[in-house]
Amino acid sequence: MIIGIGSKNKAKVQACKDAAAAVIACFNSRKAADVTYFTRETKTTIPDMPLTQEETQNGALQRALFVYKELAANNTAPDFALGVEGGVFKKKSGGELYLQNWVYAYNGSTGHYGCSAALPLPAVITKALFEEGRELAEVIDNLSGLNDVRSNAGAFGILTKNLITRSDSFKLAVISALTPFFNKEYYVQELK
Repeated sequence: MIIGIGSKNKAKVQACKDAAAAVIACFNSRKAADVTYFTRETKTTIPDMPLTQEETQNGALQRALFVYKELAANNTAPDFALGVEGGVFKKKSGGELYLQNWVYAYNGSTGHYGCSAALPLPAVITKALFEEGRELAEVIDNLSGLNDVRSNAGAFGILTKNLITRSDSFKLAVISALTPFFNKEYYVQELK
C-alpha cells in the first residue's frame, strides 16, 4: 500500500503514519509495515494562516489532490493521499476563536474529510491573528518562548500542556478521514 502525505512537517507526517497504522491494524489484515509513505511539500491557493473552516477544509482538499497527482504523474499513484491543514475559525455567535485541524483522504476517485477537536484560543492569540495579521506559528512561538512549536507539540500542545499535541490532533483527524474507506461493515451498507 502506498500513502502520500501532503506535508513535510514532522508532527503532521508522524500523525499520518500513526493514524494509518492504527486504521490498517484495526480494519485490515495487512500490516502497517506493508505501507510505503511519500511526503511532499504542496501548493494551495489558501492563505498560509487559514482563518475559516472553509479555508482550512479547502487547504486539506487541495493538498490531498496535489500529492495524489504528483505521485501518479511519477508512476507511484498512492492508494491514499492525505491532505492535512490546520487553521482557526470564529464561532458565528460570540466571536470566540477556535483552533482545528482538517484532513482530506483521497483514493483517486473519492474522498472523505476528518477533523480534530476544536480548541478555544485565548484572546491574545485572537487579537494577534485578526487585528495584527500574524500567523499562529509565530504567535505561539513568541508566547511560549520556544522555537518551531509547529513542528513539535504545536499550539494544541502548548495550550493543553501536551494533553493533546499537534500530532495527536491530526491523528484523530486522519483516523476520521480514513475510516470510511476501511470500515466496510458500516460504510457500504444500504439503509433499510
